[in-house]
Amino acid sequence: MKITVNGKISEDALKVVLETQKQKTIIIDDYCKKEKLESLFYKDSELEYEYQKTDKQPVTKSKKVEVRNDDQGN
Repeated sequence: MKITVNGKISEDALKVVLETQKQKTIIIDDYCKKEKLESLFYKDSELEYEYQKTDKQPVTKSKKVEVRNDDQGN
């Protein structure tokens, strides 16, 4: 996410701007998921945002392998 602010702003104003932009990104993400889009680039005067679909792959558990030693210590 890229946000452009021209000039100096107060900390409170920055928090408001960031919260507003966060809400915009949530709306974009929800829309892309609903419409099953792979990617989307959004740009307005305050925000540049690129949505990329993330492939959630199931986490595979590692298999435990039994190790046997022979009588010779190998």
